[in-house]
Amino acid sequence: MDSDDIDFEPFRDVPSKVDLRLRIDRLDASADAKALLNDLLDVAMEAGGRVVAAGRQILAFVFDMVKRYPNTAFGMIVALVVSSLITSIPLFGAVLGPLLAPLLLAFGLAAGALADLKDGPMRSRVAILEEHFANVIDHG
Repeated sequence: MDSDDIDFEPFRDVPSKVDLRLRIDRLDASADAKALLNDLLDVAMEAGGRVVAAGRQILAFVFDMVKRYPNTAFGMIVALVVSSLITSIPLFGAVLGPLLAPLLLAFGLAAGALADLKDGPMRSRVAILEEHFANVIDHG
């Protein structure tokens, strides 16, 4: 069975390898980073007698999350950059880096998520999720 014949609903709409390669090529990233992403795209594994394109599904998920939650993604990237800069400070970086990095990541994630929650599309997605769970609870 081919990795394109996936019956599990969340992975049914995963873009093709060609589409993902085009997205990777359009990224404003170094050639090395693009090569790593292309290598990840080719990762596949066998599970339960089926070939699962794990790399393709991971990259599709990442691209989807960045598209849906741009402020959260931006907050995480800024936090990672600032953490890297702090860690690179001679002497103090070795001490401050491990202490501040988790705090900065948590702050970046929270600030970005709050900004995304203020957006209308995010609110509508949360409302749909709430409605789904309300229906599940009502129908036992």
